[in-house]
Amino acid sequence: MSARPNASSQQQAIERAIALYGETRPFIVADIGSQAGWLKAAGHHPRNLYLSGPMGLSPSVALGLALCRPQGQVLCVVGDGALAMNLSALATIQAAAPANLALLVIANHIYEFTASLPTPTGRLDWVALGRAMFGEAASFDLADMTAERWSAAPRPAFLVAETAPSGKPPPLGLSPAQIRAEFLAASRREAPV
Repeated sequence: MSARPNASSQQQAIERAIALYGETRPFIVADIGSQAGWLKAAGHHPRNLYLSGPMGLSPSVALGLALCRPQGQVLCVVGDGALAMNLSALATIQAAAPANLALLVIANHIYEFTASLPTPTGRLDWVALGRAMFGEAASFDLADMTAERWSAAPRPAFLVAETAPSGKPPPLGLSPAQIRAEFLAASRREAPV
């Protein structure tokens, strides 16, 4: 499967997904590499957690965050190649059923951060996979989503953005220690009472 004609870039898809939340920005967990770089390019915020380390862990980390912060919305931004490395996280998310978690799958069908090699899931229908895991009412193509429809969607929710290859993402310009400190400070400011 290849990107649609006139498909958006990763940055545009991330911006569009964030806009669905309106005034209340969710905590956002982005996978290592492209998704972290394009999330920062879409708008750096202390609520962004840019992961480093093994690919595919953002759904697991986002689940932990959603369970620890049940009053706040959490969005996981993960590439199709990265999610393929941790598909079992979807079963865990489905079983835990956090009412505040959504996943945005960036489906560009390549490992963009590492030489743009094709992913083995290039022909996978990600929306259908989301429907199988989370139900018909909770899995969507980002291109069809409106803020009103998004606010009414059950969680956990699964958004898929078919994107065009975007090239090498901009560098984060932040060390893991800086990312951790900013995110912890934002999280503590909003700690439940």
